[in-house]
Amino acid sequence: MKIHEITTVAEYQPQRKHKRKKRKKILSFFKFILISGIFAAILVCVGLSPLFSVNRIEVYGNKHYNSNEVIEASGLVIGNNWFKSNSVNLKGILTFRSIDAENLLLNRCPYLKSAIVKIDFTGVVRIEVTERDPVALVPYMGANLVIDNECFVLALSSNAEDEKLPVIKGVDCEGYTLGQALPTHNPKCLEAFRRVMKVIESADSNSGERGKEYGIKGIINYIDVSDLDNIKLYLDSRILVNLGNYKDISEYRINFLREIFYFQLTKEDKGLLDFASGEYPSFIPD
Repeated sequence: MKIHEITTVAEYQPQRKHKRKKRKKILSFFKFILISGIFAAILVCVGLSPLFSVNRIEVYGNKHYNSNEVIEASGLVIGNNWFKSNSVNLKGILTFRSIDAENLLLNRCPYLKSAIVKIDFTGVVRIEVTERDPVALVPYMGANLVIDNECFVLALSSNAEDEKLPVIKGVDCEGYTLGQALPTHNPKCLEAFRRVMKVIESADSNSGERGKEYGIKGIINYIDVSDLDNIKLYLDSRILVNLGNYKDISEYRINFLREIFYFQLTKEDKGLLDFASGEYPSFIPD
């Protein structure tokens, strides 16, 4: 009889241990919920306290826009609570960034390529922006679209001379949206433009002081990309240059162009400088 009783108790011991573990897990879960709730409440109280009021706003990296324009576009107001001014966003909360303000800046300021908006524990908000640089104009319905080297539309300009940028000929626009890439029926033409400008900028840069003093980029009136086998530059309002197929354009060819334009032609020369007519370029005067 005693042996039977001992065996019965032994059979129930694993069940008791299982129940104790289960109770411990439930208690641990409720403790976690309670601690998390208290921690969240503390964060909310701290977040809504004057500690996170916007005391000052500083802007860095802006060139096209002045600081007041950037601050106004961000939607931030001095004196407002940082967390009340922003929607709930885990990334923003953990990094003390305002994702709302960043999105507003990119939507309202076409010249901006990126924006980071952060607050520190002193209530100082720092807005760091990277702006796009205008590089060319695309004719559009009697005006000109200002674009950067990625073909993003920065502005609509009515006066090409005021912008002092080369015009791109041969691009058929499908409308435009400020701050977005330029849509076109012939994307290869824009690809050709980007390649040509990249090679020219690289050639000027890699030529050191010679490239600065005798640069090609600064004297381009227009780039004609309507014929991809015959990319044309019009330089200094007097020399038309046929560079040939856009895929064949190299720094060597641009450096060769520099030597001819600045050191073999005179300032009175006008005509066509053709790099696609044979092994060596030929000049046909007007």
